[in-house]
Amino acid sequence: MAVLLLCSSTMCCSSVSYCCAFTDTTTNVYFLSNNNGFFGKANNCVKMKSLPNGSMLNWKKRGKNQVGLGAHEVVVVSDKRKSSVSSEEVIGVLKSISDPSSALSYFKVVSLLPKIVHTTEACNYMLEFSRVHGRIEDMAFVFDLMQKQVINRNLNTYLTVFKALSVKGGIRQAPFVLGKMREAGFILNAYSYNGLIHLLLQPGYCSEALEVYKRMISEGLKPSMKTYSALMVALGKRRDTRTIMDLLEEMKSLGLKPNIYTYTICIRVLGRAGKIDDACGILRKMDDEGCGPDVVTYTVLIDALCAAGKLDKAMELYAKMRASSHKPDQVTYITLMDKFSDCGDLDSVKMFWREMEADGYAPDVCGSGIFCVRHDEDKRIFSESSYLQHIDLWTFEAEKIR
Repeated sequence: MAVLLLCSSTMCCSSVSYCCAFTDTTTNVYFLSNNNGFFGKANNCVKMKSLPNGSMLNWKKRGKNQVGLGAHEVVVVSDKRKSSVSSEEVIGVLKSISDPSSALSYFKVVSLLPKIVHTTEACNYMLEFSRVHGRIEDMAFVFDLMQKQVINRNLNTYLTVFKALSVKGGIRQAPFVLGKMREAGFILNAYSYNGLIHLLLQPGYCSEALEVYKRMISEGLKPSMKTYSALMVALGKRRDTRTIMDLLEEMKSLGLKPNIYTYTICIRVLGRAGKIDDACGILRKMDDEGCGPDVVTYTVLIDALCAAGKLDKAMELYAKMRASSHKPDQVTYITLMDKFSDCGDLDSVKMFWREMEADGYAPDVCGSGIFCVRHDEDKRIFSESSYLQHIDLWTFEAEKIR
């Protein structure tokens, strides 16, 4: 827990112009003086004593108390114990401090207390407060603390930094501003780069995300598997098979082993681009590398084979799938029935239907729409809905990488 004291006189025979003290969950008091040069040095944060009542903070001014040898204004005290300090409480204290140096001192001490971790909201407030006062170095400290303590850097975090560096245009300007950030002391680590790439991909800034990725690689940092998957998903929407395959090779050169999701993305993109042989080659490579396909991988390739008119190959893959540990699910069956019915192969459609029911999938499980199978001028109605949309890998992968 924390108590903020504003010191107006001497304390323990040392002259100070400002000090603050905090209590943690064990009611220890921590003392800090800004003219002792505390800018990130833990040895300037001194534990003084324990309070007998285990006080907790409610951030309400309680008047004057005598501490040590001088008069101090105690900003918060209450008698109720709590296990942690909320972000709202920390932000409340920060907002009550008008001096940027004092605010940073308080912010730093809270970051050193046991069992207390700053939140994104508190850090973003400190970034904006420092920006308003033109304190770029303080902002760089806060940003670095967020990286070291693995505090999420969200869109507002970067936009505040961009604004401080006089960069307009929003998050899309990230490739341009990275150099300026480094010069100003904002040195991004791998986690920040990964997060920034995802922030760029969310609104569809694929080219900018690739530029940031290339800068990350040039600085000797290794992207995560989730970052590679997200980039491939975005590139897949643009049918950019060459860049996706380049990313696959770069991933391997960095010592990262592609996983089942990565390979499935490649199969989906190659299949949609009509490169069926290459897509089948990826499936063989998965087997060779011990990264066996799952039901989604099989279904994605079956869909690609059917779309290319290779129904015999799709049937072979279906048989292989049934013989494996990954049995077809309702999505697989609907994909097959949809494609084979388009070609007029009603016997195969009936077979898939019977096998779907035998595997325990109810006919109405797949949604609310319908498709029709013509047989002797009669129509038989099956429940379908455009279920293929639900196996669309772009949706599937987006959920997997969150």
